[in-house]
Amino acid sequence: MAAITPTGDGTDGKLRKTYIPVLDDMLGGGMPAGTSLLFTAMPGVTSEVFGYQIIAERMRCDNEIGFIYTNTKTPVEIEHVFQKYGWDLRSFLDSDHGFFVDSISHMMGMPAIGRYVIDDFTESEATVKNAIADIAGGTAVIENIATLLDSIGFEQTLELIGRLNEEARKNDVNIVYMFTRWNYKNVLLEKLSDIVDCEVKLFSVEEKVIYRQVFAVTKSNWITPKTDKIFFEVLEPGGVRVFIPKLLVTGPYNAGKTAFTHAIAADTVSVDRQSYELFPTTVGLDIGHLDYNGFSADVFGTPGQERFDLLLEPLAREAIGAFIVIDSTKPDTFVRAKEMIRMCRTEAIPKVIVANKQDLSDALSPEAISEKMSLWENVPIIPVSVLNKEGLNKALDTLFGLMYGV
Repeated sequence: MAAITPTGDGTDGKLRKTYIPVLDDMLGGGMPAGTSLLFTAMPGVTSEVFGYQIIAERMRCDNEIGFIYTNTKTPVEIEHVFQKYGWDLRSFLDSDHGFFVDSISHMMGMPAIGRYVIDDFTESEATVKNAIADIAGGTAVIENIATLLDSIGFEQTLELIGRLNEEARKNDVNIVYMFTRWNYKNVLLEKLSDIVDCEVKLFSVEEKVIYRQVFAVTKSNWITPKTDKIFFEVLEPGGVRVFIPKLLVTGPYNAGKTAFTHAIAADTVSVDRQSYELFPTTVGLDIGHLDYNGFSADVFGTPGQERFDLLLEPLAREAIGAFIVIDSTKPDTFVRAKEMIRMCRTEAIPKVIVANKQDLSDALSPEAISEKMSLWENVPIIPVSVLNKEGLNKALDTLFGLMYGV
């Protein structure tokens, strides 16, 4: 298949967002009109939410129309799933922004719900083509290719997908296929990948005794995709989030690490916290969870006092991003900050220096801080006032940009 030149949505030349965090950046901004996207998931990996999130957010944010072809869940079950993730599918159905192509209810002996009803999988082509014509410029979600393979066979399914893709291109429809990869032959999987414009694989990786869910773009006809493997988790409500297993917050004592951690992760708890009249600093660990702009992260704040230095290296182990919090009014602590960067072994991971207490009159500027710290690399220094809630989003955006290029 020839490479497709991004032509946007057929009217303004813009790519159409998937609304999956980081995925749009990996695809150069989104999907050209009329293209197809296949999500291939290993059994046990959460997958249907990807298709649901794309169509839900496009209907909500872009006023698009679309449909869901289902052969695995009844429309009622899908509506409940949408509600669980925080998307009001019912309002879209009632306003005719969305509808179902129901191929499961009749086979289960239940009343069919949907604009189109399929009694036999072999009748799918004509019905789905009519549905595609109804949503010109919109989005179609087809769930699940595995059911079609098992019901009508390998060759018939591939031919069906090819003809549906042609119809989608004629109508500037993005067609999103969901596929659970059971024990099918590799030759089938390769042929399936060949007939779609883009493939995203969903799988799990083992981290010690913990399994993490991952997505990766393995094919795109309109851009050379980034090869990153992206951890993800699914929030209820919320949908797909890029998951960061460990973000580190470190820095000299009394710089505001605990306040910063609480500010970016509201549910933070301080473990073994002791407050003294003269030195109300954290002598334990701050632990919280962050949900921000499509990212979900576990946040760990380290103690800043020197007597806890032996804890820094194990606490920082496996962190994939770090905030170094400093007191902008105390340049004499900058040497300590650099030493903590070394002890936490954060030289090799993305990091941002949070120049806290910028609300004070004697706070140094980022330029002055950079000169005094004489860092060995170009580490972003973000002016922040945790007290006034200023600069927090900038610090988060900067670190996530370093980590994922967003």
